Amino acid sequence: MLRILKLAAAALTVFAGSAIPALAKECKNDVVVAEGEPFISKNLGAYPSSLFAWRKAAGDKAGPGFKSWRVAEDRKIDCEQVNLEGKKRWVCTRSARPCQGIGGVEEKKFEFTRTLRRGDSGDDVKALQELLNGIGYELTVDGNYGRGTKEAVRDFQKRNGLSADGNFGPNTAEKMQAEA
Repeated sequence: MLRILKLAAAALTVFAGSAIPALAKECKNDVVVAEGEPFISKNLGAYPSSLFAWRKAAGDKAGPGFKSWRVAEDRKIDCEQVNLEGKKRWVCTRSARPCQGIGGVEEKKFEFTRTLRRGDSGDDVKALQELLNGIGYELTVDGNYGRGTKEAVRDFQKRNGLSADGNFGPNTAEKMQAEA
């Protein structure tokens, strides 16, 4: 949807001359590389951990406006299984050039109207799963609030100092949408 809006805005810019400002995206030249914490699970631990590590490193190096993985360029993610003290763990490393700005076209945020729990299903669960994927988790977007969705929500809650019950309520929704 965002891509369509960007293309439409660009087309209107060309068609209408300077009536609409050109899409602006500022990117840094230096690549930011960050390694996440080792976890037993690649998808529910190592993968999102690397996102949080990259965002912190990008913010420290380029500034707070440059922490979005979605708009970063030259994005790469490498995950590998390593042995730590005789135990197999997953570690993911992310690298990208931090960018800010998406050309003034803002994506509309989904409005969640109920607390979501394991066993729930529907379009709002799909929106939650897409939101979780957008901030670094790897979930199947099927509209069913199953074990994987609950564990991803719980992990996000723990990382953000929220009550980690795995239910997606107003406090979690507000914090998660601010991260996206």
